Amino acid sequence: MKKYLRNIKEKTSGMTRRETCSYIWSYYWYHIMIFISVIALILLFAAHYGLGNKKPLFTCLIINQEIDEARDLRIRDEFAQRADLPRERVVIDSDYNFSYGQFRLEGTNESSYEKFFFQWRNQEIDAVILSESFYKHCREMGGDFRVLANEMSEGAGNGLQAYMDEGECRAVVLGTDLYTKKITGKEDEKLLLAFPEYGNSSENSAKESRIFLEYACEKLQEETGGGILEEIIN
Repeated sequence: MKKYLRNIKEKTSGMTRRETCSYIWSYYWYHIMIFISVIALILLFAAHYGLGNKKPLFTCLIINQEIDEARDLRIRDEFAQRADLPRERVVIDSDYNFSYGQFRLEGTNESSYEKFFFQWRNQEIDAVILSESFYKHCREMGGDFRVLANEMSEGAGNGLQAYMDEGECRAVVLGTDLYTKKITGKEDEKLLLAFPEYGNSSENSAKESRIFLEYACEKLQEETGGGILEEIIN
């Protein structure tokens, strides 16, 4: 760079400003374009990772139910408004259909299974809507769920049946899992809402999980018959 600047200074000595600019553009336009391109790439990279790639503030995954992006977005928007969160940083995702244990699904993307547990290991999941059998599968895989004793005693899950695990409430029952019933014929499969436990959950994460529990409770008790959450269990 110093070499180019020194050369320009020598060649343009005695030229007017206009002549200097014309000379620089004529002989160094290629270098100028490369420099501008590099700066643009640096700014684009910084904008993407500094502004456009922010981690979600709340993530709820819906496992082995009807994949419905429009429904997921409606739940996202309603919950984000209730929790006072930017909707672009809330994730509600039902694109998680896969086989596990004795439960077999045909024509599904089995990589979703690995993706789910990868996200769990990375502590990226705040809430899960899942069948009772998959809840038990997660427990067998070493996963743990938050104890909801405080939330239930304080009315956050008022009206929802507590799901007891080892003598403690670790989930709530949203209803009967009719999607699993279609696959297995099992009549009494419960559909649960649970919250993974990582042992170091932040205060904000606990607060948002509580708000989602309250939201789920109210939605399932609406006069419309449950609204958008009813779409999941029916």
